[in-house]
Amino acid sequence: MKSLKCVVAIAALGLGLGLPSTGKAQSGEKAMFGFKISPNFCWVKIMEGPMQNNGLGLGFSYGITGDFSMFKSENYWLATELQITTLPSKVGFTGTLLRETDSSDMAYNDVRFDYNMQYLQLPISLKMRTTHVEGMGFWFQFGLAPSIAMQSRVSTRSNPEIYDAAVGVNSHKPNETTNSVYDFDGGSNATATAQYIDDVAGFRLPMIIGAGIEKEMGGNAMFVAGLRFDNAFTDLFKDNRVVGRNNLLSMQMGVVF
Repeated sequence: MKSLKCVVAIAALGLGLGLPSTGKAQSGEKAMFGFKISPNFCWVKIMEGPMQNNGLGLGFSYGITGDFSMFKSENYWLATELQITTLPSKVGFTGTLLRETDSSDMAYNDVRFDYNMQYLQLPISLKMRTTHVEGMGFWFQFGLAPSIAMQSRVSTRSNPEIYDAAVGVNSHKPNETTNSVYDFDGGSNATATAQYIDDVAGFRLPMIIGAGIEKEMGGNAMFVAGLRFDNAFTDLFKDNRVVGRNNLLSMQMGVVF
């Protein structure tokens, strides 16, 4: 059902491109509100530590937008958003990891962590818009997007496996102490090179840079589309031996009024 709703929404936005232009949408407007959807591609940039990016994750964002005219100008706007963003972040450890069990430390090889992070994002940016020509214009924006983790799960793959297939568990919440049976904690006798704590940070602060087009639809509505690069300043990992940041490139589509 959710997939069907997304398909219908995208189709409706696409049909908007074919609507006749009024040539006067947004003229003299001081504020515009709307909604958007954004599929995204996420990856992790490892800066320090024995960890590596393990491929792209496909995520999704949706939310509402509010743009407010600045300096009584039609070209400079304060852009605000409230959105939910899912960022799948895939990483792999380059060596052997130890994990404490009931009896002793156990060694694991080829360990991969697929984090599924969901954030509440509050982007705020300066948005510059060109004057429309024949019902179409361009925009550019840059700013910050403070993000609070609403949900975090990790699916860990290793040799040997840490999950019991008979129980049917294939992921867990990394930051909860009740899931310690699945957590990597470094082991009680681990050396520094064999340690890793799989907890993740609850706050994320990225810089956002975006650009795209806007096309007038019927009445005072506009279809908006573009690309946005979301580059984090803060670390994904809580382990102080690993420094890495999850970044994303999103394709934005929406309607504003």
